[in-house]
Amino acid sequence: MKKIYLSLLLIIAVSATGFTQVCTPDPNATGLVYPMLPDSIVNPGETYTQTMTVTVPTDTTITVITVHVDSIKLASITGMPVGLSFECNSTLGTCTYPGGTEGCFIITGTVNDTVGIYPILFDVIVYGLLDLDTVELPYSLDVFKLYVGNVGIQTLNTSKFDVIQNIPNPFSGTTTIKFNSPKQEPVDFYVVDMLGRAVHSSKINAVSGVNSINYSAEKLAPGTYFYTIANGKTRITKRMIVSGK
Repeated sequence: MKKIYLSLLLIIAVSATGFTQVCTPDPNATGLVYPMLPDSIVNPGETYTQTMTVTVPTDTTITVITVHVDSIKLASITGMPVGLSFECNSTLGTCTYPGGTEGCFIITGTVNDTVGIYPILFDVIVYGLLDLDTVELPYSLDVFKLYVGNVGIQTLNTSKFDVIQNIPNPFSGTTTIKFNSPKQEPVDFYVVDMLGRAVHSSKINAVSGVNSINYSAEKLAPGTYFYTIANGKTRITKRMIVSGK
């Protein structure tokens, strides 16, 4: 069976704002996670809800040990801002997910903590077989940071034409690119690969103020790309990374 590294098990998918008892795994989730940029930003005193998708392989490699996975249990989450807790939606209950399946859990609550960056640690237990022996292997995943307030986040200059880095980046599925236009006008949006070959080109009718582009990696191979937004006078280029499908 194909070996899948445990550090790649958790896939993060942002949910709609608002509390819910039931979550649904993201159908676009892949086996890769890149937490270099925050997937969510929340201000102190705000209600926060985020769905986390769990993808469990049938076998996995922890350091040099390959284990046939029966199930994985989310034992605890540490490092969350004060006011947040988590709830699981798993077929086996007790935050346990069978091998070869997808599941999810929800982090939710009202943030009652100070501005800062909160690295969140997921402590899991892998239940499985190693050379026909039953094993329980604890493992910690450091794959997600929650930004409370705009600390460390690039912001748009709303006094001029400006573009900020896409979030998330690297990404699979979709990413969001925001830009500011001083006036209502058409702008060009295009994406090229590392060799300068165009992979996307479109014209956008920008409104005066902040605009958003939701860009899909569906037709792109994993790798590095450059996106440019231009209004005829100014052109701004940023780099983005597609991690997978």
